[in-house]
Amino acid sequence: MTAYKEMCLVPEDVGLSSEILANYDSVLDKAFEDKILKGAVVLVARHGKIAHFKAYGYADEDKKMDTECIFRLASMSKMVGTVALMQLLDQGKVMISDPVARYIPAFADKKVAEFKDGKIELVDPVRPITVHDILTMTSGIVSTWSAGDPGRDYSAGEMKKAGINDAMHDLDMTLEEYIDLSAPIPTAAQPGETWEYSNTSMLTAARIVEIVSGMPLDQYLEENIFKPLGMKDTAFFPDKDKWDRFPFVYAAETGEKLTELDVPGTDDTRVAFGSNRKFFNCAGGLMGTAYDYYRFAQMLLNGGELDGVRIISKHAVDLISQNHVGDKRDSFYGNAWGYMANVQVDWNTTFNYMGLGSWGWHGYWGTVFNIYPEKDMLTIFMTQCSPEPPSWKIQEQALSVASSA
Repeated sequence: MTAYKEMCLVPEDVGLSSEILANYDSVLDKAFEDKILKGAVVLVARHGKIAHFKAYGYADEDKKMDTECIFRLASMSKMVGTVALMQLLDQGKVMISDPVARYIPAFADKKVAEFKDGKIELVDPVRPITVHDILTMTSGIVSTWSAGDPGRDYSAGEMKKAGINDAMHDLDMTLEEYIDLSAPIPTAAQPGETWEYSNTSMLTAARIVEIVSGMPLDQYLEENIFKPLGMKDTAFFPDKDKWDRFPFVYAAETGEKLTELDVPGTDDTRVAFGSNRKFFNCAGGLMGTAYDYYRFAQMLLNGGELDGVRIISKHAVDLISQNHVGDKRDSFYGNAWGYMANVQVDWNTTFNYMGLGSWGWHGYWGTVFNIYPEKDMLTIFMTQCSPEPPSWKIQEQALSVASSA
């Protein structure tokens, strides 16, 4: 295994228990036996030191999982884009109270699809959609796969008619072209009214980063986040010489190796980014190692800096990690929501993180990160399975072992 400079000699050096962390062996062996997962990588860190970093199971039928495997991060990409926007906030170039229309003029004419008297009516919003709204998923913008009521069905349907898809397709368009198509589409609710998980909300935030910085998103992230943090294996489109480090995606509960036709929203389950290489999907398109994401998460746990390099202010981290939605709860686990992050405010949830006040988010392929400020620790769990829900219990067990240690 690579010698990582942050590794401590034994977990006890940072107040954790080797005996408890050894329970990952039995937890993951059972997951492999039940065919929920094929392989996984787990990283636990405390006080800025890595206490546990181990690969389990297989990346392919005859290839063991490795700590240097590169994973499809899916929605864990959102936090990277959020940090990029927070950098511009720190610089005074963007304000969270700003109307999105300040940066994307088409938002000034955005309507709301309301169901009245058996039909959809397009009405004016009660107020402009703000940067705060898109970061908290309360803008009323839906995803192309949203459904469940007439307003959501209408808005998602209009997105599809426009020829856009905000899942994980290899789109033959730029982020600018995507937002040009999505911005005029009516929302499904008034700003601030409901919580609605929306990849397009994140893509809108990412487009603001491009507009304000004057840089393509991939270049901005490389220069302002990845390079300063030493995240050498994180990118939207990894070079071909790294493709052999990708685990395959396996079907949760059957153990089948999946083909592209089995996984909605992807073009290739091995590398999952196709051939266009032009759509910088910060809602779900980044790929990277557990160690790279550890460097990123440790920066956040440190209040915005790592190894003497400040990425964002502590104020920005506080904004990201606090509950901004009051009594509203996310529709996945029943947790509160910060800026593109779940925040654990009580135990009345279907998915518990490491403790109250801990925060983080998941990725479609079974990944999760969780930051626990009270204990000055974090956990990264990486696997590649589809669909994700069967893996949630394993993710929760992984976080529980870390918290108990």
